[in-house]
This record gives sequence, C-alpha cells and structure tokens, in this order.
Amino acid sequence: MNKLLNENKIKMMTKMAIYEKNEGKSMLKTAKYFKGDYIAFGVLKTVIATTFAGVILLAMYFLCNAEGMIRDINNLDYIGLAKKFALYYVLMLVVFCVIAGFVYYFRYENTRKGIKRYFSRLNKLERFYTGQKKK
Repeated sequence: MNKLLNENKIKMMTKMAIYEKNEGKSMLKTAKYFKGDYIAFGVLKTVIATTFAGVILLAMYFLCNAEGMIRDINNLDYIGLAKKFALYYVLMLVVFCVIAGFVYYFRYENTRKGIKRYFSRLNKLERFYTGQKKK
C-alpha cells in the first residue's frame, strides 16, 4: 500500500512539474488579473496593434498611389479621402476588438480551469504528505 501511495505521489508531482513548466507560467500570470481587467488589457493591446496596422496600410496606400496623387494633387478630395480612411479604420477596429474580446474571454476561462486543476492536485499532494506524517 505504501509503495502504491509513493507511486501516486510521484505521478502527481510529475504532472504538476510538467504543468508548471509548459502552461503554468502563462496561466499564473493570467490568474493575477480579474476577468474584466484581463479582457480590457487584451482589447487595449489589440487597439494599439490595429492602429499601427492602420497607419501602415495608409502609408502603403499612399506609396502605391503616389504617382496619381501627385498628378492630381490640386483636384483630390482630401476630406473624402480622410472620411474613407476613418470609416475603414473604425470598421477594422470594431471587428478586431470584438474578436479580441472573445479570444481573451475564452483564454481567461481556460486558464481558470487549468488553475483549478493545478490547485486540486496541490491539495491532493498535501493530503498525501499529511497522511504520511500521521503514520
């Protein structure tokens, strides 16, 4: 019986060590946040990345159409062009933020499940140790 108990303890400790090495670090970082804060921080990162992407796309558009824009520099509808860019930017921002909200929500929920399993294993391991100390 004692040998079986030690084997179970070793298996449990091995599983926990593998978990800590692979997923544990990122999951423990996620566990520091409340759900709303974690999702909001992820969406904020998405807003910043989307803004950089929008600026890069705008620069690419101007670089690709530079010849025609220089030729028609006096006849361009700058306000219409700015409205068009703003519309595309806002649409892109809304789509990416909604997707990011879902992604960070599911990531947080999966992290919570993993942490519950981890603490359950910790409790089991503690019971193994307290059971052995009593003997």
